[in-house]
Amino acid sequence: MSETKLEKERIRGFAGLIASGLLPLNENQKFKEQFAKTDIKILLNAINLNFAALIIIKNGVLRVESIPNKPKENLKKKNVGWDSLLAMDAQTYLALAMNRLPMSKLGLKILTGKVKVRGLRKLLILKKMLLLLSQSE
Repeated sequence: MSETKLEKERIRGFAGLIASGLLPLNENQKFKEQFAKTDIKILLNAINLNFAALIIIKNGVLRVESIPNKPKENLKKKNVGWDSLLAMDAQTYLALAMNRLPMSKLGLKILTGKVKVRGLRKLLILKKMLLLLSQSE
């Protein structure tokens, strides 16, 4: 295998962090059953980091790919084909993960444009996945 192909397949940066948290779902039988007919792409973009995470769920199998943030055209819907987008800075993602950001403050950040959300209904699938992760532990 050539070096450039290995480089492309490697999950980098923020996407690697997301992958390490979500990939155990592939071994969860409830996940496979609930998402057996699902075909969705969710883009999580930490705008101040170099790579975004594209979460792909297809027929009960989860994959995560890293996509460079720059140029901005890399993350456009027509180029990536995402169904849902969540974009914010890395500190906000960390605060959300640690339950240190109340929903009221998150709503305020959405209204002020510091957090961008597209495809909110499809983004709720991410919440279901996180619930499955917390139940399996």
